[in-house]
Amino acid sequence: MRQEYFSRAWRALRKSDAWFGRICLLALVSLIPIFGPVVVSGYLLGWARDAAWGMDNPLPKRIFGNEDGSLYRRGFFALVIGLAAALAVFVGMFVLASLFGLSAGVFSALFDGMRYSMGFFAFPAMFGSFGIFAAGVVATFAVQFFIWVSLMRMSIYDTLGSGFQLGQIWNMIRRDIVGLLKILFCGLLAGLVVGAVLSIVWFVVVFLGMIVTMSVVGVADFSGISAYGLDGLAIMGLFAALLFALAVVYVSVVCSVLIQALMYRSLGYWTAQFDVARWGSQNDPLPEPLS
Repeated sequence: MRQEYFSRAWRALRKSDAWFGRICLLALVSLIPIFGPVVVSGYLLGWARDAAWGMDNPLPKRIFGNEDGSLYRRGFFALVIGLAAALAVFVGMFVLASLFGLSAGVFSALFDGMRYSMGFFAFPAMFGSFGIFAAGVVATFAVQFFIWVSLMRMSIYDTLGSGFQLGQIWNMIRRDIVGLLKILFCGLLAGLVVGAVLSIVWFVVVFLGMIVTMSVVGVADFSGISAYGLDGLAIMGLFAALLFALAVVYVSVVCSVLIQALMYRSLGYWTAQFDVARWGSQNDPLPEPLS
C-alpha cells in the first residue's frame, strides 16, 4: 500500500494542465463571502473523492463545471460540518474553562484567610491553565481528524448525515491514525514554510515603504516642494503600499488554497485504502481489510 499521500497529491497536481492558473482562480473565488468557500470546497473535495475511488486524475478543468451535479451541495455540506465542529470545540472549551474556574473558586473559598493560600493555589492554578491549554490543543487535532474523515465520507455518499456518523468516522481514524498524522505534519510543514516566506516578504515591503517615505520627505524638504506636492507624493506612496499589501494578501490566499488542494487530495488517497468500492450504504460497517 502506497503511503506517500502528500507527494502523490503533488504529482497529481503537477500533471494537471494550467494547474497554477486554476489555483489562482480558486483563490479569487474563495474571496467571495460564503459562495466562494462553498465552490472551492465542493471543487477540491470532488477531486479528493476521485482519489478515494482509486482515480489518478488531474484537477477538473472547469471550476464551475459541476459535472456530477453535486458541486454546490458538497461545498455547502462541508461548510455545515466545519461550523458544527467549530461550535463543538467552543462549547467543549467553555465547559472546561467553567469547570476549572468553579473548582478554583471552591478551593479558594475553603482556604480563604490562610496566609499561604495564594501561594498554595498558584501552582494548581498554573497547572490547571496549562491542562486546559493542552486539552484544547489535543481536542483541536482530534476534531481536525474527525472533520477530514467526515468530509470524505460526506463526499463519497453525497449526504450530510454520513458526515456525522461518529462511530464510523472513529473506526476509520483508529485503523490508520498514523497516516492522518503524516498528512497533518506535511500540511503544517508546508504552512510554516509559506508563512516564513510571506513574513520575510511583509518585512521587506514594510522596510522598503519606510525607506521610500523617508526619502520622499527628505527630498521634499531639501528641494522645497510645496505642502500640496508633498501630500500628492504621500498619497502616491500610500497607494503603492496598499497595492503591495493587497498583492501579498492575495499570494497568501493562493498558497492557502494550494495547501488545501494537496491536503484534500492526500485525504482521498488515505481513504482509498478502505476499499471504497466495497462500501455498502452509509449505515453499513466498514468492510474488513482484504488479507
